[in-house]
Parts: sequence; structure tokens; C-alpha cells
Amino acid sequence: MDAEDATLETILRGEPSPEAWQTAYRLLPEAGPEVLPIALAQLADWPARLRPMPDAWWEEKSRGVHRPWHAAAAWRALGDVYDVQNGRPPAPDDDEETDFACFSEGATALACPSDTGWLLLCAAAEWHHNGGDIVVWATGPRADSVKLLDGSGFHDEALDAQLSPDETVAVCAVEGRLHAWSTPDGKPRWQAELAESTDAEGRFDMAYSAVRIGFSGDGRRVAAGCAARGIHVLDTAGGELLGLIAADPCGPVALDHDGTRLAHAGTDGEIVVRETASGSILARHDTGLVTVNALAFAPDGAGLAVAGGARDGVCPDARPSAVVLTLDGHTVAGSRQVTPSEVPAEIAADSPLAAVATRCVWGGHGPLVYAEDDAGAVLFGGDGRVLWTEPGMTSGNLSPDGRVLATMGEEAVTAVFLDAMFPYGSCT
Repeated sequence: MDAEDATLETILRGEPSPEAWQTAYRLLPEAGPEVLPIALAQLADWPARLRPMPDAWWEEKSRGVHRPWHAAAAWRALGDVYDVQNGRPPAPDDDEETDFACFSEGATALACPSDTGWLLLCAAAEWHHNGGDIVVWATGPRADSVKLLDGSGFHDEALDAQLSPDETVAVCAVEGRLHAWSTPDGKPRWQAELAESTDAEGRFDMAYSAVRIGFSGDGRRVAAGCAARGIHVLDTAGGELLGLIAADPCGPVALDHDGTRLAHAGTDGEIVVRETASGSILARHDTGLVTVNALAFAPDGAGLAVAGGARDGVCPDARPSAVVLTLDGHTVAGSRQVTPSEVPAEIAADSPLAAVATRCVWGGHGPLVYAEDDAGAVLFGGDGRVLWTEPGMTSGNLSPDGRVLATMGEEAVTAVFLDAMFPYGSCT
């Protein structure tokens, strides 16, 4: 069938392919109000890799113009490492280079707003040289690239970066100090010294010394957890310390909607839920996982997503998995394990990188887990469906509302649009 003779209906009845997408996306803007929702629902079942966002759609989206048919596109290449280092979006025939930032060793962490108009990117430290630059990188015309922290002033690198739910505050930690900036303008808001390390033996285990960060659902509090330095709970607006809790192990941290409950990892797959104000333990629960790498409360506080690893009896490494807990007050009323079957076999959940680089959110599409390892990364949902995969050494994070995943690998920076992978209009 010739492309000129194709109709949207005939394309959607056929097999998904790159060629079919090239024709389908051109027909979507002409679809009527009764046809378009049906077409979007059918396209949501197509493989995500087949549905890149066309240039014309991205140009509209980057200007803040949103069309209903944009929801059919599942991903967009935002640029590459050279664009980030130059501090500007990709531009045709632009060979001029600047020294805006250094990402020669890749990225250790990033944070992503839902409109992908900019990204917060944390560079890996240059070996025996500079620390890692932290920048806001503009992906389009509605933001400016800003260097937040210059790596020449330190030797550390940020292993976690998180945005407040309203995406106006970013928080990272380097060399025992917490930094907060307004986003996307990059204006410093506050800094907070973390407690001195309690490790007298000079332990350098990543999971022990890495600072993990989590905001409350209302954005008024932020927790910074580290087994070596304790869990600091601070006021997001001014950085005032509201509480300091000693916890070893600690691992990832999460606050519920109003910040009154704090969850963190315990020992061997256990999670601990505490009262934030006093630090007193409200609940302990063995999830059955062999490691806990990321946590996220449900928006209503009645659930907790626990991302980590489980043994399958075949692979020697723990496989990326999750447990979704139902909470009844301070009691765990139910537990459901999620082990996606289509995760590439080489991706492990019990590696040092997985322990600090795994991310989890609970937004409008339910629990989502981005599990990262040296061998690659995978995004899966609370139903166990694999939504996206990336090759080795690709940092990633989800927007606070769980609608977008951003990744940065050795070369490409990519945005993945999760709305395109769920039933049209299903995001709450």
C-alpha cells in the first residue's frame, strides 16, 4: 500500500513499523475528535522505540505549545554530550564550541521536569582533577543554561539530584554539604552542612557514604539520608534543619505527602518507617528483596513502592524487582512483588552502582522504577511491564509526577514520554 493511499485506520490495523509511524504521525493532526482518542489508544500499544517525536512536534512543545496528538510520541533525542558541554540545545551547522561545562566522564545523576524544557545534570568527577559540574541545561528556548556548581572548586560528585514536586527547587549534595537552587534560573537558595561522618575506619562504600534525597509530596520538606552522616530533614524554603536521625543502614529515603513519615532502607531487604519529628520507629517490614535501592510513597500515603533486587534461582545476581506495599496507618496491610520478566539478563540490582543510581516515583501512572547498573538500565511499571531500556552507564531519573524519564548516556540525552505508553488520558 502506497503512503499516499494510506489512511490512519488502515495503518493502525497493520503491523507497527518505523515506516508506518512516519505515515501515521502525519495523519494524526487531521484526525477528528472522535477518531483521535481511539488512534492514540491503539498507538500506545506500539513499541515505544518506533515512535520518536517528530521535529515539528518538538518545536511546538519546546515553545510551550501542546497538541493532543503529541501524546502519541514516546521519546525524543534532546541532544548529546557536546550540546551539554556547550550549554545550548542542538543547532544545525553550529560548530562553535564553548567551555560551559565538562561532562567528559559522563553524568552521575540528573533531574527532569515534566515539560523537559531543561534538565538538571550532574557530571562525573574527572579522575584526580576537578569535581563534577552541576548545571541546568536548556533543551529549548524557554530556559537558559546555567552552571550551578563549578567542579574546579571541589573533588566530589553528586550521586543524587532531585526536584521538588512543583519543580522549582533542586537539591544535590557534594562533599558533606547540601545545596539547593531555584530552578530553572539556578539562583542559590540555601546550603546546609551535613553531620560529620561517623565512620572512623575510612569506609568508602558507596551505599554507606552516598547522600540520597527525597521531597515530601507537598514539597515543604526534603530529606537527605546517608548512613555515614544520618538523615537530615530540612525545610525546603529556607534550609532550616527540622530533624536529624541516626540510621545505619540508611540507603534511599522517602517522605510521605506532608512529611510526617519517613521511610528508609534497613538491613537485607527491610524497610523502616519512622515518625519524622521524633525519629521513632513506626514500622519495620521485611520486603523479601535482597536489596533496597529506591523508595516512593503513594500520593495519598496509603502505599509505599520499594525498588531493589530479588533472587530468581537462575541468575547469580539479584534481578531488578520491586515490592508494592499497602499501608494502613503504621501497619503494612499488604505486599505485592513485581519482577519484570523482560529485563536484560546482564542488568543486576545488587551492584554498587544500582545501590545509589536506582530511582522510583509514584505518580499518575502508579509506581515506576528506573533500575540502573553498569550493564544497562531498565524502566518498568507497577504491573511489571518493561517500558524502556538503555545500554550500560546511562544515568536517568523521572519527573516528580512520573510522566517523563530523562536519560544521559555516553553520547545521547533522551526524554521518554510515559503518557505515550499508557491508555490515553489515564494519567491522574
